Amino acid sequence: MRKNRITFIFLFILAIIFRYNFGGFAPSFFFFSLLSLLIFSVGYTIYVYARFKFVQDINKRVITKGESVKLVVKLSNEDFIIYPYVYVSFFGSHTLFNAETYSQSLSITPFSKKEFVFDMECRYRGEYEVGISDIHIEDFLGLIRLKYKLPETKKIIVFPKIENLTKFDVFTTNSFESQSSSQGAVEDVNNIKDMRLYQHGDSFRKIHWKLSARSNNWMIKNYQCTSDANVNILIDLRQNPYPGEITIVLEDKIIEAAVAVFNYYLRKGISVNYTYFDDKIEILKASNRHEFEYIYKTLSNVPFNQKVPLADIVSLHYESSNNTNDMIILTSILDVDLYNVIYKAQMSNHSICLIYISPKNLVTEKFEVVNDILDILPEIGVRAYTVNPDDDIKMVLGG
Repeated sequence: MRKNRITFIFLFILAIIFRYNFGGFAPSFFFFSLLSLLIFSVGYTIYVYARFKFVQDINKRVITKGESVKLVVKLSNEDFIIYPYVYVSFFGSHTLFNAETYSQSLSITPFSKKEFVFDMECRYRGEYEVGISDIHIEDFLGLIRLKYKLPETKKIIVFPKIENLTKFDVFTTNSFESQSSSQGAVEDVNNIKDMRLYQHGDSFRKIHWKLSARSNNWMIKNYQCTSDANVNILIDLRQNPYPGEITIVLEDKIIEAAVAVFNYYLRKGISVNYTYFDDKIEILKASNRHEFEYIYKTLSNVPFNQKVPLADIVSLHYESSNNTNDMIILTSILDVDLYNVIYKAQMSNHSICLIYISPKNLVTEKFEVVNDILDILPEIGVRAYTVNPDDDIKMVLGG
């Protein structure tokens, strides 16, 4: 377009000079022909801009990762004249879907339509713009380009996939060894609520042997219900240093793992705290399946824009906590600072589980420090899982 403009301006200036220096029919004809062509081209483009119509429709606005969505875009010409240069650009979220997106130059003949159909498989959670991003109408001289104002942007929300873990016994050797009661509830066997006399049908595992010997009666331990206990989940919401799709893949895997853990504990009746930092430590509590839906929707679109290092958040959390409830930490950025805080928390009688989303399969850099930390963590009593982007969450955390 720039080249066309320079060429036309040069010819127009030449026509002016030619007409006013030489006069006569030919110079005037040349000048007025260029002027008329310019006016006609601009006027034609404005008319096309005013008359051009399009429709875009999407069959679903809210979907789950792995599902497909169908987008239909229709461009129409309802006039008896041709629309020669229509440029349509589609949103460039093509790395997020199993579908191609592109820009295209169209010529729409009179009383006809152009239709585009996209079947997109949504690969990652989040909120995305789809459909037409820009429409430009260009004159046939290539001098001006008018940008069409889109009335609305089509967006879809992609929820993370919910994995149903059948086991995730990360704290069985520490503070959260549990068993099922006769009513089907889950009890924390390390927290005794009270004592009572033995009744027929009670499990022998619940007998308090020392107290029974002293009282000459079988005494049964009533444990705390797991609804009184809780697990704290801390998610690293910092943006990692990797470019483009790598960042999106890692963030998606972190959220998918977090959703699986939330789902596991809430199905078992265990209260879960989602701990995050927003000017101060904030805790979002959930204790049942209804509250899981709220957590699920929150995590579906949570932004990874946290500025505070995860190590500081873990430190603030365990130092301000009045109990030793368990912590599950999810991150794709594992460094010495985070290790040091995990070590201090573990030594302070907290039980820590680390879920590390590894970028190793996506980048070429070396991870000597990360490997050393992952080797050391089990030695200090921290259960650590490494999840690669292409791993099945159920297979790694507990199928």
